[in-house]
Amino acid sequence: MKAAVLLEPRKIRIQDVEDPVMTDTRVLVRIRNCGICTLEQRLYTGDLKIGYPIVPGHEASGEIVEIGARVIGEFTPGMPVALDLITRCGQCYFCRTGRSNLCSNRFKPGQQVLGGFGEYIAVRGRQAHPVAENVSLREAAFVEPVACCIRSLKKLRVELGESVLIVGAGPMGIMHLQVARAMGARVFVSDPNAKRLDVARSLGAFAGIDPSSVDMEEAIRSETGGIGVDACVVTSPAQAALESGISALAKAGRLNIYTSYMEEMPLPMDANKMHRNESLITGSEGRTEFDFHQAVKLIGYGMVDVKPLISQVVGLESIAEGIEAAMSQDTLRVLLEP
Repeated sequence: MKAAVLLEPRKIRIQDVEDPVMTDTRVLVRIRNCGICTLEQRLYTGDLKIGYPIVPGHEASGEIVEIGARVIGEFTPGMPVALDLITRCGQCYFCRTGRSNLCSNRFKPGQQVLGGFGEYIAVRGRQAHPVAENVSLREAAFVEPVACCIRSLKKLRVELGESVLIVGAGPMGIMHLQVARAMGARVFVSDPNAKRLDVARSLGAFAGIDPSSVDMEEAIRSETGGIGVDACVVTSPAQAALESGISALAKAGRLNIYTSYMEEMPLPMDANKMHRNESLITGSEGRTEFDFHQAVKLIGYGMVDVKPLISQVVGLESIAEGIEAAMSQDTLRVLLEP
């Protein structure tokens, strides 16, 4: 089969690679779509390294081709599925205690790592999630990132009627917006990009705030009776984004650092203020299998609409151009369609 193989930073080639190895406990899937996520972008630039050569891609969907004899599940050939391609070992301390998103062995030798930038993949039955008939395969490729947003907002224990600020209106910010609304929150979104704010407003943001033209803290407090937001998710890696999120918190407010940083990022908050206000600062990493299951449901129910996030679709032969486009502020999500 053909796959996009990353050989070194900024050197990705379409190559013939070995067909996936099928066993009686696996499902063979023809990949139809795969999102070009921040993880793949950082692998491409060399800011993140797992090992070379590697076939990137983990936000994938496809159609079942073959089903192993010992696979337990109501799978049928041609069935559309969303793929959970971040493999968990199931044996480490974190997997055994219900926190498989923190699996110690996710990227270690012996695990199947990523692989969504190819034509086919063989996965364990539990990694293939059937999607509703009303969900296209392009939409199904968003299950993984929506699941990450679900995990993020669960960490904040968002409750009905709370005010939530999403800092950053990129694709992850827009998906956080919709999940938070599904949880019953009133959601503010901040971003200096006017087009992205327009998308956020069209998908239900209570207010879109441009932090380059107004004072973020003042704007939020004027909308919340001077109190501030109950919870905040930071999806932008800019230091100013983190600072603005903290400034907008109410007393007893909770903030989740969803984004990751390419270098050490000190927490810009006075410890005394954190103590006196009972602020809670946390982080979130990936998602669990249950989060993934819930994401399948939310998209299937139409409670999260990912169609407006699709900026561009590219084929294998244009993967390098697709990755470059995905890193632009002019796009939201670029999909690979092998």
